[in-house]
Amino acid sequence: MYRISSFVALSACLLAPTVVAASNSSSAFDQGKFQPQDIITRDVAIIGGGSAGTYSAISLKDKGKSVIVIEKKDRIGGHTETYIDPATGTPIDEGVMIFHDIPVVQDYFKRFDLPLDNSSGFFHSLLNYDFRTGKQVNLSFTPSEAEISAAFATYSAQISKYPKLDDGIFLPDPVPEELYMPFGDFVKKYGIQAAVPSMYNYNPGVGNILDIPTLEQFRYWSLQFVQSFTNGFLMTAHRNASELYSKAQAELSSSSSLLLESQVACADRGEDGEGIKLIVSTPKGNKLILAKKLLIAIPPKLDIVAPLDLSNNERSLFGKYIDAGYYVGIIKNTGFPNNASISNAGPNTEYNFPYLPGAYSFAPAGLDSYQMVTYATPQSRKSFPLADQTIKADIVRTVKSLQKQNPDKFASQGEPEWVDFRSHAPYSLQVTAEDIKNGFYKKLYALQGQRNTYWTGAAFMAEDSSLLWKYSEEIVLPQLIASL
Repeated sequence: MYRISSFVALSACLLAPTVVAASNSSSAFDQGKFQPQDIITRDVAIIGGGSAGTYSAISLKDKGKSVIVIEKKDRIGGHTETYIDPATGTPIDEGVMIFHDIPVVQDYFKRFDLPLDNSSGFFHSLLNYDFRTGKQVNLSFTPSEAEISAAFATYSAQISKYPKLDDGIFLPDPVPEELYMPFGDFVKKYGIQAAVPSMYNYNPGVGNILDIPTLEQFRYWSLQFVQSFTNGFLMTAHRNASELYSKAQAELSSSSSLLLESQVACADRGEDGEGIKLIVSTPKGNKLILAKKLLIAIPPKLDIVAPLDLSNNERSLFGKYIDAGYYVGIIKNTGFPNNASISNAGPNTEYNFPYLPGAYSFAPAGLDSYQMVTYATPQSRKSFPLADQTIKADIVRTVKSLQKQNPDKFASQGEPEWVDFRSHAPYSLQVTAEDIKNGFYKKLYALQGQRNTYWTGAAFMAEDSSLLWKYSEEIVLPQLIASL
């Protein structure tokens, strides 16, 4: 989705009609070597047309600023991906599905005249199996609704001690120890074990949540998320989250504000106040982009942002990230039920958490015989830990294992067949407890505005579109606009 090889990017830059020296030399950006129609001048260049990048582009446009969005894929939307069944026209969201009932969400959808509705909820797992063996697992911990509610109340009281987390990853200095202790220790300290299964089911793609620093759990399970979990989420009335991006894409395209299937080959971000220069590889050849400011909204992993003229400080910070591989697909011919989900459970693990890498669950996808499957890897420093074909083969193996062990429940309906598959890797960028203790996020946020560049996206907030829009609108864009 974001894979950018520094070698390929450099090669593309060296093949540009302007380059006679190093990729970021002044001659590489000589305007005289570009045709006039290949030079794009804007107030703000935005790299990445995912949730944060698209929202920022629309918001800046509404505020009278000119923008150009550079997106590697053939569409915008990032983790918001939707499969449309060709036979029935039924949409099936395979990424972002739910939103918080907060003003920025209501305003954004209203702007595009898209109705919202209360979320109908998700299938609760009624069936639990060890996906390695196909054998059923009896859960060892099944808290009551009252116990779950009490645990979340305690959790909310603790996260409320850090109100600045509502606006971003703004931490006390020095960072309190409980924010970087393993979340499992935090759970025991405050006796909130009853909340853990629900937290895990709503937060796939981060490995074992008990091992991650408490802050990283706070980022996703924010106070707002707890409130939405308690009171209800929103979803699109048409059950098609990608409608938002289809309308945004049409608007950006009509104003020549979007370059699809494009990526930055090389960059000169200059010094503060000098403006930025980008050479962008597009299906119609290389373009030279001249902008006052740059907004980067892609995952800041070194292999992804390598062509962006990084400083030594940026390289040092971004080199600390770890992440997980997270994948979603639609598969048929499983024989699985259409009225219940099937979850992966470890027979001898704490909270019956599954062994990874592996599928998390299968759930009815909204069409007869279609199942949505989620899959994840443990955290690592690899942006793309497994090949798609490896993951798909493992999922098919899992289906056959469940069928073989349970022929009376999951009768084979022929060879399992893929309908669609989407990769969301790299997912949930995080850092270690030691990095948090040493002020990583303070140093990360200090990058805002340096060298004409601002940053947004999940690495700077959370894997939560609603809160990303809020963070971009209230924290990042005011700084950027003030600098123009």
